Amino acid sequence: MIRSIRLFAVAVALFLSGTAFTFVTLNQTYVWNHYKMQITVPDDFKVVRNSDENFEMKGDGMELFMDVFEKDITKDDMDEATVAGAKAMKLNEIDAAHELATNGLEGYYVEGEKDGDRVMFAGLIDPGSHTNFFVAITFDDEDKTAEADALRIMMSLRKIN
Repeated sequence: MIRSIRLFAVAVALFLSGTAFTFVTLNQTYVWNHYKMQITVPDDFKVVRNSDENFEMKGDGMELFMDVFEKDITKDDMDEATVAGAKAMKLNEIDAAHELATNGLEGYYVEGEKDGDRVMFAGLIDPGSHTNFFVAITFDDEDKTAEADALRIMMSLRKIN
């Protein structure tokens, strides 16, 4: 009986330690200076561009792009704008738009494929400032945890004052 409890405890410990390594820890916070948009990403991400027009980062096997788009649009129309933006990027296999609400930002995201990479593409609006922007996160289609990591990165976005 004691031996089976020990084996069970070891199995649970191994399972939990293996699970801990399948998720990327988001622990670096950056700000898109011009729009005061905060995002939290894994340690391996580095800022490539932080300008008035766009924000770009690269990490191990992932890339992130944010661009503002000028269009008077409501949240209700953002699903169509997101799909149109994904098509303009020439994404293939675009799925249906999923609603996304994070830290006061509202919008939609889709997933698609381009050049062998998966792309999570979102159209978001800041209702307070009526700023609209697109976010694209690319990752390797073979990376089984990257989709969940990309969604957690998206969910970390927040407008700061």
